[in-house]
Amino acid sequence: MSVTAEPSDIQPARDQEPEDKPTSQYTLASVPDICEIDFEAPVATSQSASSEELSRLLRNGPNLTSGANDDLAHTAAGRVFSMLAAITGMSFKPQEPNDPFGPAMVMGGRRSAIPSDFRGPPVETIAAMARRTKSPVIRARLADVCWLLERKRSDCGTIAIAAYVEIVKQVDVGTLRFHDGDEPGALKYDARDLLRRALSIGRGMRLNDTAMSEARQMVTTLRTRSFEERQPIEALWFGHLDLEFGVSDPDRVGKDVEALIAALPTATDGQMVVNLWRMAARAYRLAKNNNESHRAHRQASDQLVRMAEKQPMALLGAGLFTEAISELHGVPNTKDRRRELRHRLVDVQASIADEMSPFLHTTNVEDIVKKIQQHMERPTLRERLFVFAWLSHSPDPDQLVKDAVKSIQDHPLSSLVTATMHDREGKVVHRSEGANFGDSENQSAIERQIAEHERIRRNFAATAQIDVARQSIAATHYLSDDTFAHILQYSAFAPTELVMTYSHGLARFFQGDFVGALYILTPLLESSLRHVLKSYGHDVTKFDDATLTQEDRTISGLFDQMRGEMDSIFGRALTTDIENVFLKKIGPNIRNAVAHGLLHDGSPYGPDSLYASWLIFRMCLLPLSGIWDQLQLPFDDAEGAQITA
Repeated sequence: MSVTAEPSDIQPARDQEPEDKPTSQYTLASVPDICEIDFEAPVATSQSASSEELSRLLRNGPNLTSGANDDLAHTAAGRVFSMLAAITGMSFKPQEPNDPFGPAMVMGGRRSAIPSDFRGPPVETIAAMARRTKSPVIRARLADVCWLLERKRSDCGTIAIAAYVEIVKQVDVGTLRFHDGDEPGALKYDARDLLRRALSIGRGMRLNDTAMSEARQMVTTLRTRSFEERQPIEALWFGHLDLEFGVSDPDRVGKDVEALIAALPTATDGQMVVNLWRMAARAYRLAKNNNESHRAHRQASDQLVRMAEKQPMALLGAGLFTEAISELHGVPNTKDRRRELRHRLVDVQASIADEMSPFLHTTNVEDIVKKIQQHMERPTLRERLFVFAWLSHSPDPDQLVKDAVKSIQDHPLSSLVTATMHDREGKVVHRSEGANFGDSENQSAIERQIAEHERIRRNFAATAQIDVARQSIAATHYLSDDTFAHILQYSAFAPTELVMTYSHGLARFFQGDFVGALYILTPLLESSLRHVLKSYGHDVTKFDDATLTQEDRTISGLFDQMRGEMDSIFGRALTTDIENVFLKKIGPNIRNAVAHGLLHDGSPYGPDSLYASWLIFRMCLLPLSGIWDQLQLPFDDAEGAQITA
């Protein structure tokens, strides 16, 4: 008998919703159009070095946003200014060399312009404007987009590099400013980003150092100035940029960093000092000076320890000790030091529980509970068990990702910082990296958001649905091991030799012995997954070439090596639900917690554990969905009633 699930559980991957094609008005300008008008008139007096600011001026100049100008596409000015405003208004992502521009706005399935909108004939128009314009800001953006779309236009790449450097030079002398009120000088992150883009283009064009001399010299100048003026933040910006593109001798950079650290006031932020030591370590590593690199790592570790010793909060102190230990990874002759720091970490972690207090967000689920109770008013035990197994559904994995991305975009602050998960003893069991502001492509941030959404869903399902329905069944029916054995003998999910063990675990669950249920059912899940895979003809063993022995794959091995086979049998929604509940460290990780005795006495009564036991019960009944009407349960009180699920 094969394992099947109802259609709501096995859902095909959602087709990618076609993104609404943005208006093509901004791609209609031609070379003759730019000869008819002064397309720089709206920005002629602007001192802004910001492409986005110039886009606003270009858009407002010919009043492109006015509803009375729907026929702008029929005028040269309308076409040219629409194109210019769209290109200059794209968001700048210099850290992504192959995708440096993105839409300025995404809303309701629509977006603003991106480079690929201008493929084909518009490129010639953009290139012509890049050669004509006097503004280095506009010239850099136009030439960059041309080279990005057509790499054979090496002249545009060269123009873009020179224009980016020219912007930085003019900002340095005060002719241009990135933001209103800025003081003259190019020690700003905007300048760093422009130089990074210039160097990225040069690297993409495989230009030699001579061809890139002006850009490289500007990086060296700003790095040196930031060090001499003892500006640690700017030193980190331009120091890492220098090292990333190999502009200066890395050994020289490392020594300059150390000189900067020595010259900083004693009140300098400790984390800043750590970051500077890390940059020094990177510089020495690039210079193949391993001894100095290791010394810099030790200095960073010592600084973190000093910060931890002054930290009054155990949670933050533990994080600093963890970083200090990590900093010594790979550094020779630090074994004793790492051991000492681990002991100190354990001592600090013991105080974390005293600092953490729960907070509650109450929701009135009285109406939902009443509906569940009414839903469970079925005449037979057979019907009630069937309804109980279908109380909740495993969510579609694609929808989980979409909801997580939307949440990050709607609430970007929630994903900015690194998040850590601690166990009861304060140990960090999972760490997810922070994302950039509203970065909806950061996988770590997406996984964190999915885990939080799933925690809320399981909590609601367990408390407002599953346990309410379980109590309703237990209050009106006596459920013994024999009751479930009668059901499971027909289920392809439960191996024949484990039917009685499964029955005992499920009986414990319905009788309210959640400790017994969780500790019996959780280990059985692995055996059932192997059993089903074998019934479909898949090999679930692994062969050790060295010892010439075979052994069964663990549940982790099944998910790592046979995920595709499991998805095809159970459906992606169900396998993802199993993984999120039983295996992922960012989730409850039930399987690992049960196997290694990591739960406390109250854990089996929590919502995640209740959901886990219910999910196993559901998987036991899924293969029976097609024959449930024909099953006759012993001691049922109203046989023959039809099921309406």
